[in-house]
Amino acid sequence: AGLLGESAAEIEQLKVNLEDTRREAMTDALTGILNRSSFDAHIVRALQEAQKSRQHLSLLMMDIDHFKKFNDTFGHQVGDKVLALAAATLKECTKGQDIVARYGGEEFAVILPRTDLRGAAMVGETVRRRISEKELVNRSTGENMGQITISVGASNLLHGEELAEFVERADQALYLAKRTGRNRVATQDDVRADAIAADS
Repeated sequence: AGLLGESAAEIEQLKVNLEDTRREAMTDALTGILNRSSFDAHIVRALQEAQKSRQHLSLLMMDIDHFKKFNDTFGHQVGDKVLALAAATLKECTKGQDIVARYGGEEFAVILPRTDLRGAAMVGETVRRRISEKELVNRSTGENMGQITISVGASNLLHGEELAEFVERADQALYLAKRTGRNRVATQDDVRADAIAADS
């Protein structure tokens, strides 16, 4: 019984270790949120589910404004804190079914199931406002390092479209937000209106 008990305990420990390893593989080490490969898997599933159930699905792409300047001015440790702070704020501003991920570098993504474009823009605006309200202060010197801001792009799934088009529209909206002054939210509708204005 002793040997059997020990091997059962060992198996249990292996399961725990395996789960930890799996979680680590899915998680961005710095911010504790999902990493890019995990995001890729989640968005495929979310898109399939939305297409099948004919439910809304929205996507936010976010970028920390002037992040390179932060890194160059204050160093990578401060840059890492900015990334961690942005990730924590994202988690605070989203609800259970929403999926928050670090997309790469200083870019984040949020998958919003059962959320229309207006709802997605509202989530984006909440995140943008919360982040812009935070002031960075160097604890050891008391130096104020200024405000962090983010630019946000939002898209909403069109039924029957490919994943790449859905992501591309959020990217285009993010690019528009950055091009038109940063620290703002732009949606796929804004991109369309901007294109019409440019043509006329």
